[in-house]
Amino acid sequence: MNPKYELMSSSRVFAAYVGDIRFELIKMMRIPMFAVPTLLFPLMFFVLFGVVMGSARGNGQQSLYAFASFGVLGAMAPGLFGFGVSLAFEREQGMLLFRQAVPMPAGSYLLARMAMAMIFVAISSISLIALGILLAHIPFTFGQCVAFLVINLFGVLPFCALGMFVGTLVSGQAAPAIINLIYIPMSFLAGLFIPMEVLPASLRQIAPLWPTHHLLQLIRAELGLNSVGSPELHVAALLGATILFFALSVRKLSGSGIRLLGSARNGSAPPLRRAVNMGVLGVSLALLIAGITGSNAPHAATKTAATSNGAGESAPDASGSSAPVGVAAPDRPVIADFDNGQDQAGYGLGFSASDDKMRGGNSSAAQKVVEGALEVSGEVGTAIQYPFAGTSFLPNGTPGADWAKQGFMDYSHRQTLSFRARGDGHQYMVMMMGPALDAIPAMYNFVAGSEWQEVHVPLANMAGIDLQRVKLISFGTMAPGAFRFQIDDVRVE
Repeated sequence: MNPKYELMSSSRVFAAYVGDIRFELIKMMRIPMFAVPTLLFPLMFFVLFGVVMGSARGNGQQSLYAFASFGVLGAMAPGLFGFGVSLAFEREQGMLLFRQAVPMPAGSYLLARMAMAMIFVAISSISLIALGILLAHIPFTFGQCVAFLVINLFGVLPFCALGMFVGTLVSGQAAPAIINLIYIPMSFLAGLFIPMEVLPASLRQIAPLWPTHHLLQLIRAELGLNSVGSPELHVAALLGATILFFALSVRKLSGSGIRLLGSARNGSAPPLRRAVNMGVLGVSLALLIAGITGSNAPHAATKTAATSNGAGESAPDASGSSAPVGVAAPDRPVIADFDNGQDQAGYGLGFSASDDKMRGGNSSAAQKVVEGALEVSGEVGTAIQYPFAGTSFLPNGTPGADWAKQGFMDYSHRQTLSFRARGDGHQYMVMMMGPALDAIPAMYNFVAGSEWQEVHVPLANMAGIDLQRVKLISFGTMAPGAFRFQIDDVRVE
């Protein structure tokens, strides 16, 4: 950082950069409290959720979701803890001021820390890929492995910037606790441990505030899993967060006399520096706002709708996609009122009891019409991760057809799914699914109390579903144990 480094030859400057990177890497590897959790926690969680509770039970989709989630987890810790905690201690001990007296190249400290974080992420990501192939038997392509590694390598940068910002604000003793207050909630709220679809709608709406959410959606899209938002918007959000927190950190340290990017050159105009700083902050905020505001829409929903060409056939998407758009929903909003004593619906295939046995589960469900309402009861088992039992309705279904050949219904012009419900007082959910049977469906929770109550589900809050291509609507529960609930007057308005 000292200007005397300019007297060094190019080879010595390069050697100084490499030496600083080597020093930081060795230093962090020699700290077990950092190295062990950073490298082993993502692998341990993947073995538990992806192998033991996933592929070992025949649920390959669960393995793939766990792989994406814990890949992101492996990118968080090196940035948050490697930058935040260490910088806080070194700032507090005066080491950052001391380094300014050493003839080191400008920015070598930041470059070394960034390289250290990326190396840790590379080790974690490569280890996850090996476990995914060898233990979970996930059929990755070479391109998916490379994309997963590259996304995580650059995905660590927002967490480096965030950790750096925290390290400029708090003491070394407080830094680990503050970082954990960010690290743990952000992991859960972004859906790394719990599927976003089972969280309340309010939490799903604020998920784009976390960099973790954007990185997870990028990886899911690359692995062919369902995701929300476009990759461009997620990249914009991550880039904006990186620039914003980095700029704020440098500004905070500069106020304390610490210049990580080197001393200001003599004669540089303060107004020009202020203008550049304001421009950087403006660009970062613009990128961040664009990414956050546009990242909650299902990725498939960007396709243009087309009109249906018949009662049971689907029209091709006007955007040129090969995925068909569902037939237009009938004008009559009522799906079923069960007043005739039957579990049939006004269109499509009527309601039928459904469970998770086809996915290797041991849940059971039965249904009957009681006093003009559909009563569903049974027991949810624990044989698989994410069990389910309840009742399901295919709005454009064909009797005896395979799942892949069942039709879609276009509900994009409807606002609300409404019904009456009562039951045993437990929480239940409405689920809507599109073309993929093994994808996590869109969900909305409700409580079936002892008295009849009206439930209104805003379709706009059903994150993760393309309303042009709805194949299945289900009512049920994932909570293990016995259950019983009734529904009536089901309609889409």
